[in-house]
Amino acid sequence: MTEKRFEQAGALYHYTISEKSVTITGYEGNKIELVIPTDIDGLPVTAIEKKAFFNVSGLYRIYLPKTLERIGDWAFAHCRDLEEIYLSRKEYELGKSLFMECSSLKRICLTEKENGNAREEEVCRGFGSLLASTCGVLDAPYLFQTTKADDEEWLALWDARMLTILHGDDTEGYTKLLLCGEEDYGSRENNLEYFLEQKRKRKVRVAFLRLLYDKKLADDNRRELTDYLLSHTKGCESEETWLVLKEEHGEDMEYISLFADLGCLTTDNFDGMLLDLGGEHPQMKAFLMKYKEEHLGKSDFFEKLSLDL
Repeated sequence: MTEKRFEQAGALYHYTISEKSVTITGYEGNKIELVIPTDIDGLPVTAIEKKAFFNVSGLYRIYLPKTLERIGDWAFAHCRDLEEIYLSRKEYELGKSLFMECSSLKRICLTEKENGNAREEEVCRGFGSLLASTCGVLDAPYLFQTTKADDEEWLALWDARMLTILHGDDTEGYTKLLLCGEEDYGSRENNLEYFLEQKRKRKVRVAFLRLLYDKKLADDNRRELTDYLLSHTKGCESEETWLVLKEEHGEDMEYISLFADLGCLTTDNFDGMLLDLGGEHPQMKAFLMKYKEEHLGKSDFFEKLSLDL
């Protein structure tokens, strides 16, 4: 089958034609945002071949065509800058590990509309983030369901996986890690404290995510997630709630507001947070100062000095 090339808006696609339809087999370009065409040579684009966008860098957002029916194995794997995928809400033939090692993936947005490439921020929120997490922090590919996502049954399955992670033993897997990496015994990854921190950070990420997008979240689950975040905030024996916020969401006001509203910000840990931030994330620092003044008491001279660090 002869591979052809098609250029559109600075993007070069490799493709093949079979049975009066087009399969995208590769991509060349440096686009930040990519709208894959619905047709090429007058024929519908119905498939993306395996590894077609493998290891593409710099690509932030992709709109998939409404004509698409099949996505092959590892189609977008190792696209480490990819944050958003837009596609139509319908059945697809899906390969394995589509978004493997897409460490920045935040939302997989489903649309009911005919113009499936239209930007719909309201669709991108909520379950779009929950759906993306099935390919990442939740590690639950069986929950990547483009027709059932956000219904009551799907959310119940998501929560069941969430609780499995939350209730897991933090030390589980450590012995196996050591046995598999004896030659790197002294490395940071094989250090027990680092291992436990990564386990707790994963639980924090899941808790933050579900509390932000809390449709059909049971009250007892809400309390458990909240308690976990509170038990790992700044000033606790371990501080993964604060670390995840500072390191991964320092400019994300949605996360920062939730952190404060849950009670993770207190008069006792406030000064330590400002010192940790130093000259980073000025918007977060300003918010925390204002929040403390309005909800926890007046700011003092030291706090105002800290903002200018």
